[in-house]
Amino acid sequence: MEGRDIRASYEDDLNRLKTAQRNAAIADLENTRNQALSNLQAERNQNTSLYNQQRNTANAQNRISAKNFQEYLASTGRANSGLSAQARMQNSNNLNTSLNSINNAENSALTDINRRTTDAQNAYNTGLAGANAQIEANYIQNLLNERDKQLQRDLQERQFQESIRQFNENLALQRQQMQQRFSSGSGGGGGSSRRSSSKSKSSSSNNNVTFSNTQKQPTIKEQNTAMAKAAKNGQTYVKYVQTKQGGIAEQLWKKVPGKNNDVRVR
Repeated sequence: MEGRDIRASYEDDLNRLKTAQRNAAIADLENTRNQALSNLQAERNQNTSLYNQQRNTANAQNRISAKNFQEYLASTGRANSGLSAQARMQNSNNLNTSLNSINNAENSALTDINRRTTDAQNAYNTGLAGANAQIEANYIQNLLNERDKQLQRDLQERQFQESIRQFNENLALQRQQMQQRFSSGSGGGGGSSRRSSSKSKSSSSNNNVTFSNTQKQPTIKEQNTAMAKAAKNGQTYVKYVQTKQGGIAEQLWKKVPGKNNDVRVR
């Protein structure tokens, strides 16, 4: 239950991170797009003013040119001649040519601005799609990494529980063996004492008392040494020590490679 809660909390954190990253990406992309659109709009306004001014200038120059030519014809007495009509027609054609050139330049500039406006919007859409894809990929990768970490934690927990089980099993076995050895030693000692007493009585007339120990029991030190040798590297084993009160106490040791490198655990 606790593991699921941790994973759920981690996924909530990742979702919050994903939302924050997406908002940051959107804000950055919008800022870039809006700046580009603002610059393009300023350029559009500037072009409109520029080309309107050019049209006004062309019209003014055409009127001045027509007036000057008309005054010239009047000064020479040809104001109502056919030359005046031809001049007006030619002047009108020149104006139309100038205005058409200005209009074409304006349309070309406007087309370029519209193209760059579309490019700015497309760059925003492409950038947003790419950012979302990267954020989602990072989210999935983080989930996979966390799953692998959780599997490792689960494996380590199982190994730890198995080591505890083996330790308890070995400890119980060592206690049982030690109890059997102490029980056997106690019985043997009593028997040896009785045999020694008997021999003492039978030889008292010769004033030669002999004590015999026909069955030697291992000492605590010998038993500790045997258990230490029997333990494998990494395993724990029990040592028995005699207390000041005359009792037997247990110490827990861990087998370490090398001579005399074992470490007391408890």
